[in-house]
Amino acid sequence: MQTQSQRLATPLSRLTTAFEAGRLAVADDPTALEPEQILVLEIAGELSEFVNAVRKVPGLEFLAEELDEDKVDPDEFAAVDSGGRRRPYKRELFLVASDYVAWQQLLSLYDRFQREEEFPRGLTPFRHLFGRLRTLRPWDDRDRLGRTGVLDVWEHELRTAPDDELVSFEAELWLRRDEQRRNTSLQQLRTELEAHGGELLQSLINEEIGYHGVLGSAPARLLRDAVTHHEIRWLSTGGVRFFHAVGQIAAPAPTNVEPEPLGRQPLPAAVTGPPRVALLDGIPLANHVLLHDRLIIDDPDGWEATTPASRRVHGTSMASLVVHGDLGVERSPLSTSIYVRPILRADAPSWVPSPREELPRDRLPVDTVHEAVARLFEGETPASPDVRIVVLAIGDGSMPFDRFVSPLARLLDWLSFRYRVLFLVPAGNQLAPLEIPADTRLDNPQELQHEMLCALQRHAMLRRLLSPAESVNALTIGAAHSDDSAAPVNDDRVDPFLSTDLPSVISAIGSGARRAIKPDLLLPGGRQLVRVEPPAQDGRRLITIPPSTRPPGARTAAPSTQAGVLDATVHATGTSIATALGGHHAGRLIDEFAALRTTHGDAAPAQDFDVVLVKAALVHSARWRTARSLVDDTQQELGRRRRYRGAVARIAGYGRADPRRVLVCDEHRVTVLAAGAITSDEAHIYRLPLPPSLNASTEQRRVAMTLAWLTPINPYHRFYRRAALTLEPLDYKALLGERSDSDQHDARRGTVQHEVLEGHNAVPYAPGSALEFAVSCRADAGTLDESVPYAVIVTLEVPQGVAVSIYEEIRQALVIPVAVRATG
Repeated sequence: MQTQSQRLATPLSRLTTAFEAGRLAVADDPTALEPEQILVLEIAGELSEFVNAVRKVPGLEFLAEELDEDKVDPDEFAAVDSGGRRRPYKRELFLVASDYVAWQQLLSLYDRFQREEEFPRGLTPFRHLFGRLRTLRPWDDRDRLGRTGVLDVWEHELRTAPDDELVSFEAELWLRRDEQRRNTSLQQLRTELEAHGGELLQSLINEEIGYHGVLGSAPARLLRDAVTHHEIRWLSTGGVRFFHAVGQIAAPAPTNVEPEPLGRQPLPAAVTGPPRVALLDGIPLANHVLLHDRLIIDDPDGWEATTPASRRVHGTSMASLVVHGDLGVERSPLSTSIYVRPILRADAPSWVPSPREELPRDRLPVDTVHEAVARLFEGETPASPDVRIVVLAIGDGSMPFDRFVSPLARLLDWLSFRYRVLFLVPAGNQLAPLEIPADTRLDNPQELQHEMLCALQRHAMLRRLLSPAESVNALTIGAAHSDDSAAPVNDDRVDPFLSTDLPSVISAIGSGARRAIKPDLLLPGGRQLVRVEPPAQDGRRLITIPPSTRPPGARTAAPSTQAGVLDATVHATGTSIATALGGHHAGRLIDEFAALRTTHGDAAPAQDFDVVLVKAALVHSARWRTARSLVDDTQQELGRRRRYRGAVARIAGYGRADPRRVLVCDEHRVTVLAAGAITSDEAHIYRLPLPPSLNASTEQRRVAMTLAWLTPINPYHRFYRRAALTLEPLDYKALLGERSDSDQHDARRGTVQHEVLEGHNAVPYAPGSALEFAVSCRADAGTLDESVPYAVIVTLEVPQGVAVSIYEEIRQALVIPVAVRATG
């Protein structure tokens, strides 16, 4: 008790002084609001019923809570497990004290805590709060500016902007439940902006995602002042949660290299049926020979008429990859056209260095994307209601993920569940240089690979996922160091990796919300070559990452610098490439699921579950392969625990995938799938007959099991996803063997659980025995009142040289598929 009083005395005193100063400042203005404070309460452990207790104190309002599992508690708050290990655990609660009276009431409760008195009925959670409170402070401009990367953007972009040039920015406000408070804060913001030569352009509230966004503009000199002082000195920011720079959700700037011709005649377009895949991106070159008659371009803003062909780089590339895949190998294009909605355009202000295709700066990004997706499914004439997959192959370079789920990620999560649609998003490209020891032998590819992998992990905090990659319902796709191009000739660049199981050197790494595995999978994103700079005197050697459209890389369609040339192609690398390839695989998988329904009728999952089936299928073939041992080899050098699965997951997610193999069965490999909708505290049990040939056998076998679902969200709760599903084998665990890839706890933090088990134990079982897999569901962030769609895919395989036919044995036993449903 004494330690707590000493710890909290200073912050409580400072906050009381701040309230007093605020009251004096408005004393002469009868129209002014009482000063209020956004309070950050950092606590250790759980607090039950705290939100309800806050409601009983007039003037206090609960705003949000966040969980940070990477911070270790001090000794007095240590949480120690049964093995004696300390549990890293911290939570932050965000409250608003609407006036001085509310603050005094909070202080009176603290006095009760110090005197060890009883608390009024319903307010006991405050006693637990004060007992676990590590610190208490106001939310200030260091938080509003420092957590979003906005200062770095303003410093870079505004160097040459005229002082009085109006620059747009986004202010994300704390979403207040009191409408009068919302309106008053908004009016105050408008008045102050106009007083300083700016204006308020747009205000948008979406309570479903906990978002109140404001688009404003201010003279460049004022934003530069914020960069210098790390605070907004010319604006009252009490109600602002974050400042964001606009125009950062963008495609990379084009590289001035002449494209090469395709060199072959593309297959004629023979598309049938409505689009099932949508692309939200830049304006494509629709009359390119690879795209002609394959796109349905919906351009309600009329951007196509004002955008020259030479500026249609990213949209053309992404559309080409979705339709054809990597042009390095000739494959059949998608059987249906794709729907394209332009949301990027090349109209950045003249003072912005390296102009590129970006979201418009005169509209909030959340509004732009929301309108584009809603247009697909709503209105008297929905634009493309059969779409099931949306490729959004862009990210916000200024917003690396840092515990707070970004507004755009929250929007995608909500839209995904609302419309039953799967978003494919990139992990993000990180182009900052790396450092390796100067004595690294560049002529030894294994040594260079090892040092590059160490460098990536040392700089992991600077190479985090970019918004909206932390979205829990979306599939986040990282770029594998792989493509179908030929090796470059006479190139001054160096190939940093030998293994195609590793991510590209530019692919963002790290965990998602609540340390969920992200990216979900790796797909080929091109072999990104690097440039090795001369050794420095400090014993390090700088590795830079030059942009290029030369091989290697995925080959895509591109506009040409020569008028009338409509078959140009370039090579490209990055996570956008991998994401667009994911869209290509998703379109093909939808066709394969339709074929299964034609063959098996009602025994196959219904079309309504295609979204979760595709989500599971894209991940199902993912494996770590050599990435596991390569990362393990770096751990000792980095001073970390060897054979730590989490280290591999942060680098490679669930691993490199090959979705073309997911539904392929042969004598030695059988894949079964199921889908359904489940509610809270319910369990569905599925049976997979065991092949007689594996009875008491010591043959090696592998089981891959994948569960994917869409969850509603609760943006006001620290656990965020409302539905937590798990897939668990119920018996014959000795037969299944041990997990060879992801940790089972890590695999259950998102909306995709993917595990690979391998074994060779001789396990006897009776004829007619079956593996049973249970899908269970529980509420994870408040109540769960809706049914949750999910899909399960399980593959059992043995080595090709084994003289058994497990496929035929299981097929005969599955003449009548059985799904036993049990309610818990």
